[in-house]
Amino acid sequence: MADMGRFRFQLWPVLILVLSISIFNGACSSERDSPEAQVRALLAQGEAAAEKKESGVLRQMVSEKYADSQGQDKKAIDAILRYYFLRNQSIHLFTRIRLINFPQPGVAQADVMVAMAGQPISGAEELERLRADLHRFEITLARENGEWKVIRAEWRRAEFADFL
Repeated sequence: MADMGRFRFQLWPVLILVLSISIFNGACSSERDSPEAQVRALLAQGEAAAEKKESGVLRQMVSEKYADSQGQDKKAIDAILRYYFLRNQSIHLFTRIRLINFPQPGVAQADVMVAMAGQPISGAEELERLRADLHRFEITLARENGEWKVIRAEWRRAEFADFL
């Protein structure tokens, strides 16, 4: 069994996946929605799914090709999600999308700030009081069969000032 301290740290890729995307549907692909608008909508849907602990929905957001610098694949992320949801009675997220770019067709990169706490977070000014966990995620998404999927995510700790 993995070291629990290491396992807890590896829970953050789950948030990346959660915040990254939700199941892509035909409505998102209309001509009036730019790729950036699609990605922003998917990030918001992923955030909602994480707060509701919808691991099945989140699992579908992750590409079979997922790989990160920690050596984790889709199966590992699924296990981390289940563990994390069992360990936390409630999950509340506060996110800031700093940047979304498209380095090539069908590939998106998002830089997202994520604060996580056990109670609702109404704004950045509450982060210190709530002692929220603060992280910065660099997420890579790709279009696979008409759906956005997370193919890679990297993360590191963030500072309160990053959310302002």
